[in-house]
Amino acid sequence: MKTPILETQRLILRPFSPDDAEDVFHGWENDPDVARYMFWTSHNDINITKAWLSFETEKILADDWFRWGLAEKETERLIGTGLIYYEEEFKMFEVGYNLGKSFWGKGFATEATSEILRFARETLKLKEIVGRYATENPRSEHVLKKLGFEYFKDCNYPCNNGAIMLKGKVLRLIF
Repeated sequence: MKTPILETQRLILRPFSPDDAEDVFHGWENDPDVARYMFWTSHNDINITKAWLSFETEKILADDWFRWGLAEKETERLIGTGLIYYEEEFKMFEVGYNLGKSFWGKGFATEATSEILRFARETLKLKEIVGRYATENPRSEHVLKKLGFEYFKDCNYPCNNGAIMLKGKVLRLIF
């Protein structure tokens, strides 16, 4: 299934394209603060971002991987990314998100993830989904709980390609 374009009050959620490299690199991928609690490391070279975008655009037709660039409606500027993908570890889909630092604390993660969850429930017909976060990242916990996720289990949370291992929690949402 092709990753569809979704829309919220303030955002357009759309598949990435190779043309997004500059916006993605300068918007969040080159910022170590954004990558702090992510599985990946920040990109210190735009070619890393281009390779990442190549991977993402190859997945646009996948049935187990849906990633969107989050673009502000009013400016069309990319501000972050949202994702659901099938996670073998949990035998169900997992949701994830991240935003450029200047967009933190403005409700964009909750708004985008809410729409992604609607897609998961209505289009993919999922009955449940998980989200995980590093316990040192209460903002991510807040987003998930605001959307109705509840504690599922503790986990190890690898950050920066496994260079840092933190304690984490997995939350689950039953539709």
